Amino acid sequence: MFKLRHFVDRFSFGRLKLVIGLICLSNGTAFSQQFAGDNQWVAPEGVATLVGTFGQKYMMLDITLAVHQEWELNLQSVHYYNDPGNKSESYKSPSIYVKRRLKQNANETAGYAVFAGTGVFPQHLDRGEVTTGFRSWWAMGVATYAFSQDRILLDVLPGAIVNLDHEQTGKTAWGFTYSSRVAFYKIIPHSAVVAEVFGTSGEAKAPISYRGGIRWESRKWVVTGTYSNSFNNTNGAGLEIGLVFFTERLWGKSKE
Repeated sequence: MFKLRHFVDRFSFGRLKLVIGLICLSNGTAFSQQFAGDNQWVAPEGVATLVGTFGQKYMMLDITLAVHQEWELNLQSVHYYNDPGNKSESYKSPSIYVKRRLKQNANETAGYAVFAGTGVFPQHLDRGEVTTGFRSWWAMGVATYAFSQDRILLDVLPGAIVNLDHEQTGKTAWGFTYSSRVAFYKIIPHSAVVAEVFGTSGEAKAPISYRGGIRWESRKWVVTGTYSNSFNNTNGAGLEIGLVFFTERLWGKSKE
């Protein structure tokens, strides 16, 4: 069985990375999914992951497939209860992205990866606009560092986003994205304490925000509870609950 900590750490906020999360921006406000950050780790070939996030602003479903060694394919669908400006009914927003691990250490706790996708950029809806698929493109890199005998893991994620034919300005909007996440282990049994900051600057922008929470881990299930808000206290995701279920290896040379 693959190492549980490295597999679920990426989905505790997010990313589900996500991997990586989805920020919604309207008149200087933002909210996002659990968590915005991700790490270097990629599941063994043939592993599938099902993720559900349920919060005050939206609900999200994520399917991650380790399609090939060092490669993952992520499919997401987010249902927002209202649009970022509270001016329309609820809506759904899909996204798709791929991840490639570049390097990691022997303990699988530190290393580097890149990922890119289209749809709604994880952690961002520009200026309250609902950006449709193939009009918003983004790419990010992640560097993960381990400290104190792997009790502290730090993720740093710089990236870029481009929104083509921006509805409100009629122009292409670019942005620089940033996110940093830290996870503390061995404070609470079978759990991790996680905190992060994230945001976007440029024409496509989102205010700097924070998120903190606790993740409980078992062999097959992971449960995460978080709270998120922007530092200017305008609007945030609030309370969220995340559920993760991961399978055994379903295909590939390493199938058991």
